[in-house]
Amino acid sequence: MDKDRGHMETRCVRWMSDIKLLMNRIKQLSYFEVAVELYEPIQFKGAVPFDMEISGNIVVAQVLANSYEEAEHKLLTFLFEGERDV
Repeated sequence: MDKDRGHMETRCVRWMSDIKLLMNRIKQLSYFEVAVELYEPIQFKGAVPFDMEISGNIVVAQVLANSYEEAEHKLLTFLFEGERDV
């Protein structure tokens, strides 16, 4: 019985550590304004996960991320690899 309890306590400590890491990541999130030039028209079907404006061939989006690089990656992935009807 003590062996099971020790195993459960170990899992609980790992779980709490994972929660602390996640909470720290959430606390560090910021909005980044990312602009991308489009070379061909696109259409979206369904929800767009960003506050986004398209003016001509320029997309400007507010993206929640830990860094500008992560925000840019999220937007580019959504625009050019995401699920949408073209």
